[in-house]
Amino acid sequence: MLQKLYATGLTLLILFSACLPATALASTNLEQQLSNKNGIAHLLPSFRDTKGRFKVPDPTENAQAFLTAQQALTILIDQAESQALNRLNPTELEKRLATAPTRLPARWKRAEIAVRTDGRTQSCADDGPNCAAYGSDSFLNTLEPVEGLGESFYRSVNARGEAQALVYVQPTAVPSVSRLLLAAANSAGVWIPAAYALGPAGGEAFMIVNNCLDLAQETNGVLKPSAMLVAALQWVD
Repeated sequence: MLQKLYATGLTLLILFSACLPATALASTNLEQQLSNKNGIAHLLPSFRDTKGRFKVPDPTENAQAFLTAQQALTILIDQAESQALNRLNPTELEKRLATAPTRLPARWKRAEIAVRTDGRTQSCADDGPNCAAYGSDSFLNTLEPVEGLGESFYRSVNARGEAQALVYVQPTAVPSVSRLLLAAANSAGVWIPAAYALGPAGGEAFMIVNNCLDLAQETNGVLKPSAMLVAALQWVD
């Protein structure tokens, strides 16, 4: 009798589990997948090539597919943080936030769609098809930590040694995810939340997911009114 009840219960559990979303079965699995390139490729088909290897989607080939991939990844990151916040008590959360944030390496590639207006006409900020760029160097090159602030604040330095932008890295409830804030002096630009850096806990980030708003354009060292919106992915080869 006990064996029959056990078998019946096991059958019901299997049937019930099959109806649950994957996130309900393993709440920490999403966190682990966000920590490496293979995990991202496993999560989203748009982030893998024909051989199943990690590849950042190319907006010059298909702008809408790129935007969909970028938006889907952002929402999955939000979901992972929501799950972590629901799982952790305040003490556990405080301990997690006290750990070192994801480190930002110096060299990045970019994939982005950027549209600009001067208040009269709209134009593409990038020369490629669909107002897009893919595979060229990111404006974040090269990043370096601000002295005395550990690896929480960085500056983006150009070839002339000028610090054109600042980046603030905040740990989140997910060890593999850091939240980013950016302020650019040469364009009055900011990264619109949510912007994230992905990488192994305590290690170097391999991808940044961000949207940018610029409200000025530099001409001969002078900022003039302008506006630009950017949807972007930055990654490390």
